Parts: sequence; C-alpha cells; structure tokens
Amino acid sequence: MELLTSLWKRRARPVQAAVHRADARLDDGEALERLLKPLPEAEDLRARVAGPFFARAWDAGAQRDHWVASDGVRVTCYTISGLTLPQAAAVRVRWDALRGRAGLTEDVLADLVARETGGSVTLGT
Repeated sequence: MELLTSLWKRRARPVQAAVHRADARLDDGEALERLLKPLPEAEDLRARVAGPFFARAWDAGAQRDHWVASDGVRVTCYTISGLTLPQAAAVRVRWDALRGRAGLTEDVLADLVARETGGSVTLGT
C-alpha cells in the first residue's frame, strides 16, 4: 500500500512549466542568429521569417515546444518547456481555438499552459 500511495503522490504533483520569449529584428543579424540557433531546422527558418510567418516545432530531444512568429520586420520565438508532447499538443489546440480573438503574447501562452496542466508557469525572456 505504501508503494501505491507514493506513486499517486508523484502523479498528482502539478507541472512546473516555463514560457520564454526572445525577439529579434530581421535587420539585426546577431540577434536573429541568437534567436534561431537553438531552434530545430534553424537555417531553413531564416529565409521563411523574412515575411509574415507562424510555425510551431516540437523539439523531442529537449522536450520543448517552439512557436515562431514574424511580421516581416521582427521575429518572436516563444519556447515552452516542462510539458509532455500530449500537453504541448493540447496547448496548441487551445491556441488554435482562441486564434484571431487574442494576440499571441507570453501571458496568453502561459495562461493556456496553466489551464492545460493545472500547474504554475514561469515567464522569462
């Protein structure tokens, strides 16, 4: 019975997730390089962010979900850590349902993550 109680407590622990935001202007090569470097397929992204662009990519090795948005002048990358792939997918579905009614910000994203996980979300830049 002691083992069962221990497993239950472990499962009931709330998720500790984090949302980090990074920004770079397209005309600032050094800042853009820092923003793109940790992303999967970074070199392919460089050309795509030159215009309006939005994409998400799950990094299985790091267990992070990257959301990249560009308006053709500035690129913003939101990185969500502390989630499982199913949780990240559920956050994406929640955003897709909200898209067009709210702008994508770290606060909105953190709220969606908190609603999905029931845990706390740390914001960072």
